[in-house]
Amino acid sequence: MELWILLPLISALLMASVNVVDKFFVLEGKDSLDFKSFCLYSGGMQIIIFLLLFLIYPLTLNKLISLDSAIVILSGIFFGLSLIFLVKAMDIEEISRVEPIYLIHTILVPFIGLFYLNENLSFDKYIGIILIFFSSIFASIRWDKNIKSIDKTAISSLIIGGIFFAIASIIIKESIDKNLFTDPQILSLRALGLFFAAGIPFMNKKNFRNLSTFFVHKKRGSALFIFETIFPLLSMYLIVISLNYIEVSIVNSFNGARPIFTILFSIFLAYILQRNTQEKVDPANIFIKFISGILALLGIILLA
Repeated sequence: MELWILLPLISALLMASVNVVDKFFVLEGKDSLDFKSFCLYSGGMQIIIFLLLFLIYPLTLNKLISLDSAIVILSGIFFGLSLIFLVKAMDIEEISRVEPIYLIHTILVPFIGLFYLNENLSFDKYIGIILIFFSSIFASIRWDKNIKSIDKTAISSLIIGGIFFAIASIIIKESIDKNLFTDPQILSLRALGLFFAAGIPFMNKKNFRNLSTFFVHKKRGSALFIFETIFPLLSMYLIVISLNYIEVSIVNSFNGARPIFTILFSIFLAYILQRNTQEKVDPANIFIKFISGILALLGIILLA
């Protein structure tokens, strides 16, 4: 198992870089995308991923229209719904606070896995869950002359998104355990579900027009393609591979390292960018964020 735990960690690193780039260079800045246009791109690109993977790793018609196939697609739908709520929160709040709260999925997955997949939940894991809960509490507050809560819409969006992510993780783990599809076929069916949930609902002229304006900036358009198409696909591929060998609660825990990487990346970028950002980098708020990150790290170690 020692080797396989590196895969969700690498996945976490990739997705942390994805979310930070999304926040600083896509959702902020000139001709920035709102969360609906962003979801249109992220969800819409999934149909291309589905078609490419389907052509390379085809499924028979019987398999494609089977109940097992529908279950994998359902996991993609839940991942898509999770994406919508995550991006909505990213659009209105600091990314360094968004990720630790979204980490609620690492709390939910062990409990679901305990009752649904007969996985173990030890005393250490209970302590880890408590630490991650307090990490989310710290992430939800900021210092602005006094302690204040971050945007409540962002908090509720992240909780809902985390719940959808946890459900999706359990569904895809069960599908992988059945060993009815290859890993690329799992990814293709998941992509189709993502397209249904996060692509089709946002297809309208306004969102397409916003994307067209954004892609006039070629460098930012290229960054969006790399960080929101290539990296997420690679990240999920690493997760699918690791789920073949490790319990879903452990994979989800190590993948939960995302907030730690995100906090470090976001503070670094906020310092070096020569423009105003939403990210708070004063000493008091950096201290709060690092406390949140440390609690998340300790919780992840215990959960894993």
